[in-house]
Amino acid sequence: MELNEKQFITGFNAGYLLAEYEPQILRTLLKQIRPVNSYIEGMTFGQKEYELLTTKSHLNQLGHIRQKEKDENNRGRG
Repeated sequence: MELNEKQFITGFNAGYLLAEYEPQILRTLLKQIRPVNSYIEGMTFGQKEYELLTTKSHLNQLGHIRQKEKDENNRGRG
């Protein structure tokens, strides 16, 4: 398959938005659509990018919570 950059970018943006607002619809679409073209490949990468950024954000929030608890525990002992 030859990659069409414009279709890939359009698909990436659509995949990212669907992953954010309608993830179940996106999962169903990506399972059922064949053959894969540049647009669908872009959707897949958009979904993965959204999931990656969401995971990083959650890990960052968890790190802040842990640090806050650690700081509070240290203040209580001092």
